[in-house]
Amino acid sequence: KKKIKFNKKEKLWKKKYVKNFEIISDTYKKSNDNPLINKPNNTGKSTIGKIFYSLVRGLNPDEDIFITEKNDTIRKFYQNILRILRDDKNIDISIYQTNRINDEWISSIETLAENFVGTQKNQLLRFCKIIKYQNEIEFNSIENKNIEISNYFLTEFNDEIQPVFNDEKITSIFIDDLEGTATLQYDFNPQLNKNINIFFNNSFFIESPSLIDNSLQDSILYEKRFSREKKSHLKFALANESNLILDDDFQITEIDRIISIISKIINGKLVVDDFQGVVYEKEGHEINIDNVALGIKGFGLIQLLLKNNQLNSRTLLIIDEPEIHLHPNWQVLYAEILVLLSKKLEIPILLTSHSPYFIEALKAFSEKYEFEEKTNFYFSQKSKDNLSAKIIDVSNDISPILMSISEAYFKISDIENE
Repeated sequence: KKKIKFNKKEKLWKKKYVKNFEIISDTYKKSNDNPLINKPNNTGKSTIGKIFYSLVRGLNPDEDIFITEKNDTIRKFYQNILRILRDDKNIDISIYQTNRINDEWISSIETLAENFVGTQKNQLLRFCKIIKYQNEIEFNSIENKNIEISNYFLTEFNDEIQPVFNDEKITSIFIDDLEGTATLQYDFNPQLNKNINIFFNNSFFIESPSLIDNSLQDSILYEKRFSREKKSHLKFALANESNLILDDDFQITEIDRIISIISKIINGKLVVDDFQGVVYEKEGHEINIDNVALGIKGFGLIQLLLKNNQLNSRTLLIIDEPEIHLHPNWQVLYAEILVLLSKKLEIPILLTSHSPYFIEALKAFSEKYEFEEKTNFYFSQKSKDNLSAKIIDVSNDISPILMSISEAYFKISDIENE
């Protein structure tokens, strides 16, 4: 399978090295490359995209959510403590009811816990420890970033991070960013060795255009602004304008031009509106989104993200197999749109693909728009025992990619010649 990532000059992660993550034994991404990784099924194709998504969002925590979740956690364990105290009729619980859950209050509970035995004593001391930790943790601290990365890994991988077939190895990710370097090791929990800020501040992961349906209208009216789940995060962006104020006339012109190109390809545009709902406007007619082909939705998805100013040089766009719902002719056109996005708007993109049409089109348009130096090719090579895979750089010779894709053709030829 093939992955492509279009990077913005010197401002991105210069290197990322992943070792012993699920089925992946090694992957190394050079500085300033636009990786195009050819990968058979079950060689970690989606894993790489999920790692990028989790790291980018995990290293950019939301301060409002941090405060809300911190207060909710403290409140939860405060109430648990009160429930235990209430069971003892000799304790005046009103003494411990407070709006100031500080170190003094925690010490009073720890002292009181000595009057309890067994499970209740242990619970009181443990709850106090959790509250104390929550009180001390700071928003931009390495501890909070570890927690956030853990939350995203849990969401994306169901906590199945360790090497699948060798649990003695330790998962590690090395990040070399413009602002510094850091290593993240995962041994039950992620641990950064250094507090690092990265250039990327957001990421969107597109798995299928099928998420464009009438529920997008709900994203305007009811959807929460923040979600760690990549589908909900993307849906909110498709239905709502970014707070980003764009004042670069060149970029505004290029965005309008690319939106116009997409409109010509699909002969219309997608509209998400709290009054109209979600419709496909074509030649003056409104077509219910449920009756619109997934290929049109695939183009319309990019159209909506651009219209809402959700894409910029600091937002990593990850698209998993965009060619699935596209006719070969449209695969070629889609490839051109992506190259233009990265070339003209400096939007970093990470792609995976099985399609020779799509892959060759990306290569051709990268050369046409003089962007080939920013595009590198990678191949996911399985080990002999098929239990792990290494992602290797084949930029100087992409024949392993082409041969991998061609295997199906040769198999069909063999059947026909039987």
